[in-house]
Amino acid sequence: MTTRDLVSDYLQSLIAQGQERLPIDEEARQILRSWMLAARGKSPSAPRPLPLAAPSPAAQPNSPAAQQIPSPEPSQQSPAPAISIMSAAELEAATKVSPVTEQDEEVFYRLPSGDNQTRWDYFERALPHWDPIKSLTSLRSKAIWGVGNREADIMFVGDAPNYQDELAGQPFMGEAGKKLNEMLKAMGLTRDDIYLTHLLKFRPSMPRQTTNNRPPNAREIQISAALLDAEIDLVRPRVIVALGVIAARGVLKMGALPLAEYQSSARKRDHIDVAITQHPSFLLRSASRAERRLVWEEMLRVMELAKMPISEKQRGYFAPKS
Repeated sequence: MTTRDLVSDYLQSLIAQGQERLPIDEEARQILRSWMLAARGKSPSAPRPLPLAAPSPAAQPNSPAAQQIPSPEPSQQSPAPAISIMSAAELEAATKVSPVTEQDEEVFYRLPSGDNQTRWDYFERALPHWDPIKSLTSLRSKAIWGVGNREADIMFVGDAPNYQDELAGQPFMGEAGKKLNEMLKAMGLTRDDIYLTHLLKFRPSMPRQTTNNRPPNAREIQISAALLDAEIDLVRPRVIVALGVIAARGVLKMGALPLAEYQSSARKRDHIDVAITQHPSFLLRSASRAERRLVWEEMLRVMELAKMPISEKQRGYFAPKS
């Protein structure tokens, strides 16, 4: 981890804790400014001085904060560096990721250090203001967060919120959600036992949109995959279940492949087992017993990977009747 990464993590953790101003000297300000310019693709040479705020109370000679700053020995006295105040907005500007372009291969969403609750709070509070998301004008504004057990062994990932999800403020509502509930019940689980989320945290928008939905485009998938990475890091499941080809694309980052190609061999990401299966909406359209059996066999594999007990009745679902 670089010095910039360490400083960025520290500053982001301060922001997540609600700190809005930080005393720094001019040298530190210029270093942060150079990082900000580098993130924006601009040369940090000959930097334009940033306007300094009024001197901080921490800089006043008789203030308690100033008394905590060690003074040099009398024989080494030199002019003290100017102490100014950097706001939370400037801190974020100095450490944030710049908006991506179509040519960028990958973008990262960095979580602060600290306990998991602090990191979850930051994830939900900062996500709507993250530059790459703000740079997209093709998503609606209401965030649809994941639900369920944040320490679950199994994490289910869908593609994008739809009209029913946006209306309810939760993922997998409507008919596809009911089908998912049936799958979970057959596994001996409920939504409270798993963590359920979407690759995209916002519903893709369309002109004159009402109840109609559309699949996410390549750029939306690319940027949202970074958010999913952070979410996986927060949950740390044993198994990730990608529901459908778009979810599989965001989880595995192997390119735009057919579902069968993703399913062609056992998959992992960051040492976490990944299962790929059809989206529940597919099961609503398909009356094929063979297709439903394939989905159920994948769910049995998920149960095995998660070290769940499997009954003979569960193994016998879709078995040929004698």
